[in-house]
Amino acid sequence: MKRAFLKHPLAILAGVALGVALGICNAPISAWLGIGNFAKIIAVPGQLYLFYLQMTVIPIIVTAIASSLGRLMRNKSSAGLIKRFAFVFVLCIIVMTLAGMIVGMLGKPGAGMDENTRSLLSKLIASQDKEGTSGILEINLRSGQQINLPVQGLSLMNFFRDLVPSNIFYALTMGSIMAIVFFSIIFGIAIGILKEESASLLVGLLSAIFEAFQSIINWSLYLLPFGLICLMADQVAEMGTQIFMAMSKFIILYAAGTVVIFIAATVVIWLRSGITNPFRVIGFLFEPILLAFATRNSMAVLPSAITALEKKMGFNSTSVNLTLPLGMTLGRFGNIFYFAVAAFFVAQIYNTPLGLIHYLTIFIGVIFGGTATAGATGIVTLSMISIVLNPLGLPVEAVLVIFMAIDTIVDPFRTFLIVYVNIAATSLIAKQDKEGVETRETKALRVYVREPREHPPFLYRKNGVLCGLEIDLLQEIARRLEMELVLDDAAALDSGERKRVQARAGLLAGFTIKNGESPHGFVFSQPWATVNNYGVKKELCFLLPVKSSCVVPVDELVKTLNRERFLKSRELNHIKRVS
Repeated sequence: MKRAFLKHPLAILAGVALGVALGICNAPISAWLGIGNFAKIIAVPGQLYLFYLQMTVIPIIVTAIASSLGRLMRNKSSAGLIKRFAFVFVLCIIVMTLAGMIVGMLGKPGAGMDENTRSLLSKLIASQDKEGTSGILEINLRSGQQINLPVQGLSLMNFFRDLVPSNIFYALTMGSIMAIVFFSIIFGIAIGILKEESASLLVGLLSAIFEAFQSIINWSLYLLPFGLICLMADQVAEMGTQIFMAMSKFIILYAAGTVVIFIAATVVIWLRSGITNPFRVIGFLFEPILLAFATRNSMAVLPSAITALEKKMGFNSTSVNLTLPLGMTLGRFGNIFYFAVAAFFVAQIYNTPLGLIHYLTIFIGVIFGGTATAGATGIVTLSMISIVLNPLGLPVEAVLVIFMAIDTIVDPFRTFLIVYVNIAATSLIAKQDKEGVETRETKALRVYVREPREHPPFLYRKNGVLCGLEIDLLQEIARRLEMELVLDDAAALDSGERKRVQARAGLLAGFTIKNGESPHGFVFSQPWATVNNYGVKKELCFLLPVKSSCVVPVDELVKTLNRERFLKSRELNHIKRVS
């Protein structure tokens, strides 16, 4: 397709580069065109593109969490996923908090400022101050004395109060992410305890809506280079040089810490994915990485991140659809890292001595403050730093304007950490079979045909080759998954080979009749045909290993092909050929 080049990484990078160039040259371009602010004008279509991405976020969150949780509730092995999520989530919060504190302690972002830098910070506050605190800060910066300012702190009760929506439709309208996630979790649990028929109907409907919105996202990728030009030009044009120089040490330390975390997270994803080349991991995640920096909105990156983990890297669809939306909402790892570094910066510019009790206060405050930013953006996010600074007796409003001034520069790094650490956490939670990954890398769908007996028109041999409706269906499934069908015929294997092949297979076939519980370690797929077995109607299914990444894709494709009556047009042909 000729438009496919717009999705190419080089086209996306070209959009970023052009946007940066336009932002740098904003003043001369505006003068040449005789307009007030060129970057602000072209920012409008960029904002519309961002709104388009955000338009899909809430439907994707609701459908992904509810359908995945409903499916998990009906799976006896789901308890393990929930436990892994809780463990990994808490572990990542602790690690990010400690990482931020180490950067703040060792890097000393607020220490060693010369007189010019302190004066510049004071002038910045004087130019933006509306509360009369700038004079106090200026004296303090010059004298090195600690002060305590009366601060109207934000209550943590707001975090819990906003969790349960009194009206879900109001929460959906207002985009209250925390409330929407809470509703989606409760809704998914309710689906999971319904009767089989009702649960399957609802899960199927929600899955179809989820896929529809993913298609909407895929359409938007053709406009991504143009959206990036508009967004990047506006961001670069807004950056000032003076405040950048004054806060350069803080910004560089935060960016350096981000790079270290990026490398560590990439290693985690690489080891969990089973992909041979670690640089392929970055290639697969290139799009969500770029979107995180360009949009500065973690929720806008969610659809792209889900697609990268599921479609490109082969992580279990159910686990990803549940874990990633929850993680993006609750796991505000970029904000946690930011608050930890910022707390030490403020303490250091005020020359405040810190003891063990202060470090413990920062540790607890950063965890609560960062978690409380769930669903918050911009200035609201920055304001949550009061949860950290208030117990230390450090001023909030006086330093908040400093962080507000550089937020355009730092916010992309915060968003990137939220996205990328959540991707790494999801890779730790979602199960991944190494052989399955290698198979996916070679674009092969390996099917073990364990019952090669004659069952015309469903399964039979012609000139020694397996044929029939079941083989036709498998070929169509592989075609739609863009994979090559590899059949392992049990009759052609010795007993040792059969066990090894069956362990590697992504799917087990061979006239499998659904009868009672599935064998241990396997699940039945959706039925693809019904047969009359000694006067009793039985359903034909495939067997899927529980750990296989094919479980959800095959299930969805079987349902789709059933609705399309795929086998109807082939049935008479096969009967004629057999007879």
